[in-house]
Amino acid sequence: MKYLSLPISIFLLLTCCSDDHKKKDSSLDNKYSFSVKSINIALKPNKNVQAQREDELKLGEAISKRIGIPVNISTPSNKSIIEAGLANKTIDIGYVSSTDAISFADNEVAEILLAGEHESYDPKGKPYKDAHYYSVWLSLKEKPYANISDLKSKPVAFASRTSTSGYLIPCWDLIKRNLISENVSLADFFGEKNIFYGTGYVSAVEQVLEGKCEAAAVSYYVYEKDKHLTKEQRDKLKIIQRQGPVASHTFCVRNSLPQNDRDVIKNILLEIVKDEPSLSHSLFGGTLVEVDPIAHLNAPREAMKQVAKLSD
Repeated sequence: MKYLSLPISIFLLLTCCSDDHKKKDSSLDNKYSFSVKSINIALKPNKNVQAQREDELKLGEAISKRIGIPVNISTPSNKSIIEAGLANKTIDIGYVSSTDAISFADNEVAEILLAGEHESYDPKGKPYKDAHYYSVWLSLKEKPYANISDLKSKPVAFASRTSTSGYLIPCWDLIKRNLISENVSLADFFGEKNIFYGTGYVSAVEQVLEGKCEAAAVSYYVYEKDKHLTKEQRDKLKIIQRQGPVASHTFCVRNSLPQNDRDVIKNILLEIVKDEPSLSHSLFGGTLVEVDPIAHLNAPREAMKQVAKLSD
């Protein structure tokens, strides 16, 4: 028979179209070529567990949707776990503080991929938008304190011994103001048994709200955003001093991950913070930007060097 019947012709046409469609879908699924079958990201906890879990799920889905491979996100309790994971390749990327990034760089396990960009006010009240932020001292509104020098011999709370904005930078500021020297104890300024170390921002601020301490050292966003404290709590507080700048948190990528993989992930993260700003602000306190990986860590390096000589 010279010509195919109409039903058979239609069937073959639809089959060909279906095959072409599948090829197109396949090309979309494999838009990027990776050396790994999944991406493992570790985020240090920065707010209440349930809220962080919800954001982690959204971030993982957003990245996976764009790159076409599974994305696993975990929240290790400390930077040592993340560093070990980066070294043994069970973690590909870690979102950590600048001081954690210093450890990763010095031990040659990871380098900075991107850093957070924040918008707030500097110590002179001037608005800024940059890859740094400021530490603040908070007190109750009715207190008369105007700056850190007013807190001599007063009980204070630090967010934790390992916090960058809640310990390292406030202590460095005390040294730079010549209120203490590098080789003394913090108690020489605040007084014996007048120093409380929390387990995070909220625990430090609670000491102020409960009247146990006169001021707490935390990040600016604890007061200016609704991530950590309720509106009722923030309404009772005021900023008595800003100090810094504090190098912002960073996405660090393991050194062993191929450059192509790094470039793709970097571009995807920049795309997500642009397309999903609410998720970006909830997780990172702002957006993400490229920075000089060495220059970004200069200030925290100097702070660590000087504060390391302090005793409790």
